[in-house]
Amino acid sequence: MANLEVVNVGALPNDGEGDPLRVAFQKINNNFANLWLTSFQTSNTYSIGNTAGQVIFTTPVSQFTQGMFQIRSSNPDNNDSQDIVLQAQITNTKDSIKFTGYGTSFSGNSVTSYDMDIVGSNVRIIVNPLVDQILLHFISSQITFIGVDAPGLDLALDGYADGFVMSTEDNLNITTED
Repeated sequence: MANLEVVNVGALPNDGEGDPLRVAFQKINNNFANLWLTSFQTSNTYSIGNTAGQVIFTTPVSQFTQGMFQIRSSNPDNNDSQDIVLQAQITNTKDSIKFTGYGTSFSGNSVTSYDMDIVGSNVRIIVNPLVDQILLHFISSQITFIGVDAPGLDLALDGYADGFVMSTEDNLNITTED
């Protein structure tokens, strides 16, 4: 992912020191294109019982080159919880994944262990609960991938049920570049 490009607006209005409009809009378009190649998400999932191999996260292999996952697994019935950071990278053949876990911290007892694999064209995070309880897993993920931007897609604000699409003051939808 490239660096964020900042539009120079000058020190004062109309001082001639800012970026010309064409340059400014190119910087803005580049920022949107760079954002499109990165996905930031948070999610909550549950695992039930102590059966190994419970899937708590999936994402398509086609949209995954590398990722970082912050996971908080906790037992809602007591104070037992743990936090871990997983960093993962897909192999060049896209048939396996390597990952490392670090920064694990605990409150009370350990509640689960983690694994990652690729099944059915999806990268998965798997838990192997150490307790026979319902566990809550809060996952914050950042995924980057090598690929082509999907052109012409509306840009929308996350979290709105009606898919609030970003638009200009003239009600022209803002889309990715064709």
